Amino acid sequence: MADVVDIAIVGGGVAGLSLAAALRGRARTVVLETEPSLYLHTSSRSAEQMQPTYGPDAARRLTSASIPLVARIAERLGEPIFTPRPLLWLSYADDRTELEHLLATVPGLTELGAREAVRRLPALRPDLLRDAAVDDSAVEVRVPALLEAYRAAAEAGGVRILLSSPLTRVEQAGERWRLTAGDRTIEAAIVVNAAGAWAERVGALVGGAPRGLVPKRRTVAVVEPTARPVEPGWPMAADAADTFYFRPRGATLLGCVLEDEPSEPEDARPRPDVVARVVARLNAVTDLALTGATSAWTGLRTVAPDGLPVVGRDAEVPGLYWLAGQGGFGIQTSAALGEVVAADLLGVPSGLDGLDGVLEAIRPDRDALAAAATAVGAESPV
Repeated sequence: MADVVDIAIVGGGVAGLSLAAALRGRARTVVLETEPSLYLHTSSRSAEQMQPTYGPDAARRLTSASIPLVARIAERLGEPIFTPRPLLWLSYADDRTELEHLLATVPGLTELGAREAVRRLPALRPDLLRDAAVDDSAVEVRVPALLEAYRAAAEAGGVRILLSSPLTRVEQAGERWRLTAGDRTIEAAIVVNAAGAWAERVGALVGGAPRGLVPKRRTVAVVEPTARPVEPGWPMAADAADTFYFRPRGATLLGCVLEDEPSEPEDARPRPDVVARVVARLNAVTDLALTGATSAWTGLRTVAPDGLPVVGRDAEVPGLYWLAGQGGFGIQTSAALGEVVAADLLGVPSGLDGLDGVLEAIRPDRDALAAAATAVGAESPV
């Protein structure tokens, strides 16, 4: 006997859970998660920042809309989720090309200068730094608390979350879908593909064409200083040329060298050579004399050929809705994207300002994606 729902969300990471929370009480909804626990993979392996000046335009707009929504979640919980953590964009090039591009194209940045950047983050080596800008609106977010808030809101609103339920078969049953997920059978009018690194495989099960989505490795390491203590209130720092970022994590430093190596969908693990690169790169730009990592983790950033999320109805497969390809922006865009997608599925306004046209920019059948999907799919290992 099949369980009948309106919407089946495939994937229990931040994308699926934030949508489930937004749908609560407005549609019969089930979340299908392959693993025995939620948000086991990339969603729990983030840098834990929400940065309105990070990413393409659609991601920046969704982040700006998400921050007040998450603030409301914190108010309901009665506990802090945010910590102010400004983001310094650092320029090490004599010609300032990368920084000038950021200042010209990214609203919300303020030119700062190298001297002020070092004053704010004294561990920076002043002999190397040429210039800087700052995003004072960036915040650190307690990701476990946010994910748990999404889960609790979804379940309180009647959403069923089924763990250890891998999707193995999808059939049409009239105008609905019949899904086999573990030992359960679900009938749903709409299947939302929020499967992260596995999104192409889930899309294929439902009959969707490839979108060129490729999982890419991204490793974060936590390292300890030996030359001077880390001040917990220091800002986050990112290279304008995209070669590193780091921020305080208590008395340690959390850092990344932004590797982008294609991967199979998997439970990714950090490699010693990449962790060593993190330590070496951060030692090159700070005076902290960092030692080896005390911990490290690797997530899979699933990206489309044009770097934008893949969100919306499949034009060729009625009842299939894509919610994938968030890349490194999943946490910071999740609150607003969940509300926008829920409104789209239900055919009602989202009520959020500043997001006009955002779904049009990230739709699955956009020209840039269609043109590149075949080529990227041929090169991809997935």
